[in-house]
Amino acid sequence: MKRSAMAVGLGAGLLLLAGPADAQWRYTDDRGVSKVTQYKLDVPAPHRDAAEWIGPIGVGKPALSADQVRAAQHWEAIRRIIAAEAGLLQFQNAATPAPPRAVSDAAGRPLTTMCVAGELRAMTSPGIWRVVGGCAPGFSTGYGTDGYGSVGGFTIR
Repeated sequence: MKRSAMAVGLGAGLLLLAGPADAQWRYTDDRGVSKVTQYKLDVPAPHRDAAEWIGPIGVGKPALSADQVRAAQHWEAIRRIIAAEAGLLQFQNAATPAPPRAVSDAAGRPLTTMCVAGELRAMTSPGIWRVVGGCAPGFSTGYGTDGYGSVGGFTIR
């Protein structure tokens, strides 16, 4: 009696410790629903080739096939290319502004220049600025000729 109770207790303990087996294979059925099964034989025959191993990998466990590794690398590369192109879309139609032209004095020395309100100004002496031409679009500071900022064509005072 004591031995049978011990055998039943040991069997029940092993049964409780074993627990449910982890799912190993994932596949998508005809309706587009993702399902998981323990064995590849449980996957319906039409979907068996497309089933993906999601269980542990190691000794005695199947690894991903070479085709699955190649497909994963392919889709990862495509995902990275799409992300990079999406990041570049903001620069697609942006015109690169022309650099401001170099201005020099009579002796051939370069003068300091700046763009203000679409006008290219050169410093002839400290604090004295002379208009020498127009600026390329994109180089204007947005300030009017009287030193106040302008927004949308309106001067802020």
